Parts: sequence; C-alpha cells; structure tokens
Amino acid sequence: MEITKKGDEKLKGLLLREWTLYKSWLFGSAVFSIGVILILPILLQRYLITEAAIQEIRMVLMFLMLSFSVVNHFAQFNKSLNTDNGKKDMWLHNPHSMHTLIGAKLLFSLGIYFVSNIFITTAGIYFMSDVILGSFAQFLILQLLILVVMLFVGISVSIIWLFFWTIYLEGKYWIGKLSLIATVVIFFLIASLLPKLFSFLSLNKVLNQGEISLKFIEGYLPTIALSNFIFDMGSIYIVEELFSWIIFVLLFWSVCKWLERVVTR
Repeated sequence: MEITKKGDEKLKGLLLREWTLYKSWLFGSAVFSIGVILILPILLQRYLITEAAIQEIRMVLMFLMLSFSVVNHFAQFNKSLNTDNGKKDMWLHNPHSMHTLIGAKLLFSLGIYFVSNIFITTAGIYFMSDVILGSFAQFLILQLLILVVMLFVGISVSIIWLFFWTIYLEGKYWIGKLSLIATVVIFFLIASLLPKLFSFLSLNKVLNQGEISLKFIEGYLPTIALSNFIFDMGSIYIVEELFSWIIFVLLFWSVCKWLERVVTR
C-alpha cells in the first residue's frame, strides 16, 4: 500500500507540473472551441450568402472542431515532449522511470483533449435542437459515444506520434538534420506496407472474429433531421480490438525503453 501511495504521489506531482506549464492551453482550447461553434455560425449566416440553416452549420463546425481537437492534442503533446527534450537533466537526474514521465505527459494531454471535446460536443449537440431531436438521455448517449470514439483516436494518435518522434531523435544522433526527411519517409513506407502485410498474412480473417453488432445502440440515439444523415453503427470484433490494444500497450512500453536509451545517450 505504501509503494502504491508513493507512486500515486509521484504521478500527481508530474501532472501538477504539466498543469502549471500548460493550463493556459486547456483554457484557450475550450474558449476557442465554444466560440467557433456558438458564434461563428451566426456570423457566417449574417454576413455570407448561404441557404444552409445555422443549426446545420453548427453540426459541420462541430465535426470540424473535433478534428481540430485531435490536431490540438497532437500539438500540445509534441510541445510537452520537445520542451523536456531540451532539458537533459529532466531525463538524466530524475527519480521517475521513463514510462512514468511519458505516461504523465500523455495522461495530461489526453485530459486537455477530453475536456475540450466535452465542451465541443456539449455546445455542438445541445444547441442544435432544430436538427438533433430526442430526449436528454438520448443526447447524453450520443455525446458519450462521440467522446469514447474520440478518446480512442487520441490515444492511438499519441502512441503513434511518440513512436515516430523517437525515430526522429534517434536519427538526429546519426544523420543530424536529415532525420526529419528520413522519419517522413519511414512513416509513408510503414503506412503503405502495413496494409499489404496484413493482406499477405491474411490477418484480417483472423482478426475479424467475435463480431458484436452495435445496431442496438441506434435505437437509443436521437434523430437527425437531415434527409442525407443516418446512424450506421456497424460492428466491432473482439479479436481485432484486443489485438489493437495489445499492440499499442507493447508499442508504448517498448518506445519508452528505447527513448530512455536515446535521451540518456
């Protein structure tokens, strides 16, 4: 129990440090997101010639802002990594493990990202009563569904970025400024070859096992009053989901070990 308590206190200290450095990022993201969804549609409808209703504009902007939140999260996480990368003492003379240091940065960045998405979805959903029709419970289910999906996207993007950021640092040691070009090339090679590898090994057939249909959720979602908009929840596969999260956990663990060797070299 004492070891667990000390570990919690260490993590809390690291999170407080991130809060001190980047709390303005959180407030700025929240205010900007709300302003875009609530104010920009009114300005567009007033000063631009458009036949689109203000509620429909808000819906489009909500999805645009959710995409922006991914970019914003990516930028903040990258900023946090690069800030401490320039301070070797942060890595060399720190009692925390690399997994704890990076984990705290990732957790805080995801926190900013999640809070921003709460503001975006709240402003986007609950102020579109003319387009989204349903009860409060249905609104809440829709919001939770979007937040869960966005959280999975944020975690995936963070770990993938951490992997390529480490490749970039490793390359900097060996080839200097050319590391950026090499990292971009490696990214496109992996992005193009990975699907072919999955297809060659017929992994899709293996992963698409344990299907769970999500169609039942559609009955609990509000109605969208647009003729060309329908909810199609589809299915998830248990084997595929387990495989994906095992890969991400192993990737995070191995990248942190690798990063520890790179920054303390």
